Amino acid sequence: MFVDDEPHLLSGLRRGLRAKRKDWELIFATGGEQALAMLAEQPVDIVISDMRMPGMDGAELLAEVRRRYPATARVVLSGHADRAAIITAIGPTQQYLAKPCEADAVVGTVERVLSVRELIRDPATCDLLGGLEALPKPPSVYEEMMALVADENCRFGDVIEVIERDLATSAEVLKLVNSAFFGLPVQVESVARAVSLLGLETIQGLAVAGAVFGRGGHPLPGIDPSRLCREGVHVGMLAKRFAVADGWPAQGVNDVFFAGLLHRVALPVLAAAHPDGWGRLRGREIRDPYTAAEEETAAFGRTVTLATGYLLGLWGFSESVVEAIADQPVRVGDPSATPAALVLTLARGEQLTPGAPLDPPEQSGPDAFLTAERAQLWEKTRGEVHDNPDEREEPSGVGVGAGAADG
Repeated sequence: MFVDDEPHLLSGLRRGLRAKRKDWELIFATGGEQALAMLAEQPVDIVISDMRMPGMDGAELLAEVRRRYPATARVVLSGHADRAAIITAIGPTQQYLAKPCEADAVVGTVERVLSVRELIRDPATCDLLGGLEALPKPPSVYEEMMALVADENCRFGDVIEVIERDLATSAEVLKLVNSAFFGLPVQVESVARAVSLLGLETIQGLAVAGAVFGRGGHPLPGIDPSRLCREGVHVGMLAKRFAVADGWPAQGVNDVFFAGLLHRVALPVLAAAHPDGWGRLRGREIRDPYTAAEEETAAFGRTVTLATGYLLGLWGFSESVVEAIADQPVRVGDPSATPAALVLTLARGEQLTPGAPLDPPEQSGPDAFLTAERAQLWEKTRGEVHDNPDEREEPSGVGVGAGAADG
């Protein structure tokens, strides 16, 4: 459903999206009141609404959509100059599109939302996360970086300027880039140098992790946001090291790093939504991802990784990142598992129990990923981490609540 009080804009969308009519059912409303009346007759998967409209504005409409139809994805399409202010102010919004918007950008946004719904077929998860009033979002610095990267005229200096304006992100980037996790031979003292050494994708991931895990508010009892973030970095870097050693393409390396870094973004959300379940779970000693999945499902009704995959999909992360996280944990030797999902499971296991024996591959056919050679490569990669004691985070012993501060 597209909602806008400007008929010419709706007409333009009708023309621009004509080719998708065989795939989608497109509905157009000229205001918030009409949109709600139409939704009462026929709920939709996605509402894309203008921000400024007479009567019921976009914020009011999307808030009502969240209340009545929590599983419906909500996107703002607006020409307002201050993009960051819109994202911060509108709690019900999950993504943002700027006017004027090309049809290809609309198509890309809708297809990403539909793909994550196809991947995560759990209506209860969609309702829970879609209906939260305080749903965490990527910080404005991440949104601005994404907009710049999409601009073919973007300059390196523009990206640096965006990061440097966000003091918290700048400090987090410089702290982490100089830590033993990255093993750089020299001290890095500028954001520009950090971006050039680590790449923009890594910096974007650090911005999201820092915002969701560690900024503002009071963490729930038993959750240490800083430690959650550090452990995500550890898992992501271990997975990334293996991907580099195995000769993965650059995008694959970046995706598996993102997956490791952000694979537990939804933990604070689920803990807040299920305080009784979190109370039973916190402090439990969990030493592998499979037990973690069982315990999380018992406490929250779903795994943390499934919920995280759904959130990241709503935020517009790539399908490969979402899939690797949402499929957790996979079994060694599963021919249907993606390489990223398998490596993420191995890295999570290493975080929980460093040095645990690696089960031999259960199948060795042509579709097997974890061959004997790759198993040896994994042992070598994690051995390099253990050779540097400063580079590993001590395990918390709590699979879902790693970062627990229970003494």
